Amino acid sequence: MISLSSILTLIHLIGLALAVGAATVKVALLLKCRADAAFVPVYLKVARPITRLIILGLVLLTLSGIGWLLLGYPFTSLLTAKLILVGAIWVLGPVIDNVAEPKFVKLSPAPGEPATADFIRAQRQYLALEIIATLLFYVIIVLWVARG
Repeated sequence: MISLSSILTLIHLIGLALAVGAATVKVALLLKCRADAAFVPVYLKVARPITRLIILGLVLLTLSGIGWLLLGYPFTSLLTAKLILVGAIWVLGPVIDNVAEPKFVKLSPAPGEPATADFIRAQRQYLALEIIATLLFYVIIVLWVARG
């Protein structure tokens, strides 16, 4: 018989793969945009589906984590640190999606046109926020692995 803990672990790992994988891909594509402005229109076509995968993964991680807490997973200082970092990701996500990304999209140059200083500034901000959010995922992974 499969235990609830095993199911939660599987859901947590799937969520982790989706969230961290998609966040990493998004950062890699943004770095490509920075190196080659002609890539921006391509990025704009795939950014929304990638963001949805990040959100799906984060929801799965959060729900399975809540499930573990309901099963009696002990609150430790390490768990508290991880929860704070997850909270930071949940806060950064809407800032990225509702502030930085729309500014990046609005200021993006038309194909064949040069990037403006405002676009470059928006691109740097957007990239920095995406890198911070992605690094938070990796810090959480290190804390998760370090627990045992």
